[in-house]
Amino acid sequence: MSLMGTLGKVAMGIMVAKTVGKAMGGSGGLGGMLGGLLGGGKDASSNTQSGGMGDLLGNLMGGNSQTRTDSGLGGLLGDALSGKTINPTPTQEEQAKILLKAMINAAKADGHMDEQEQAKIVKHIGDVTPEEVEFVKSEMAAPLDLEGVIASAKGIEPEVYLTSLMTINLDSQEEAHYLDKLAKGLGISKQAANDFHEKLGAPKLYPS
Repeated sequence: MSLMGTLGKVAMGIMVAKTVGKAMGGSGGLGGMLGGLLGGGKDASSNTQSGGMGDLLGNLMGGNSQTRTDSGLGGLLGDALSGKTINPTPTQEEQAKILLKAMINAAKADGHMDEQEQAKIVKHIGDVTPEEVEFVKSEMAAPLDLEGVIASAKGIEPEVYLTSLMTINLDSQEEAHYLDKLAKGLGISKQAANDFHEKLGAPKLYPS
């Protein structure tokens, strides 16, 4: 069971179900876009960054990207979104579980995830194991748990915020309120949140 691979498929499925892809340039180039944002062209076996999220995080979060210990989490997610074969470590699989929970919770931020949307997501994830399908269905059926997402995000706060933002159209007060609480809970500043939104081509959360 590769939750990192499932994460990529669910991301695409949610965007199809909620038409978020239209707001972010369509799903065709999503793998490359997110790979660049979250990890640039970093090879999972390499210790060097080629830009993208590593540098972005260093600038926005006040740290040096070379000190991060996510071992190519962003690059793997970008590869997963692009349909490439990936070999995540146990740590990355646990991080994928957290990001998957964050993504599905964000998809519920507008107040609902109806059966039709759930069916579209399950249909889009395609060739995965029954255990993976059951995990996704269970998360979709569970109540909204913003506090749980925040509590589990230690060490990957920016990634949790970005993957949440990916699955939100940000065209309702409920979604804006969700992202505001998420940003505050994760310790992400208003400026950093707005910068993330700009990078993804999403409306700013906070007035300049």
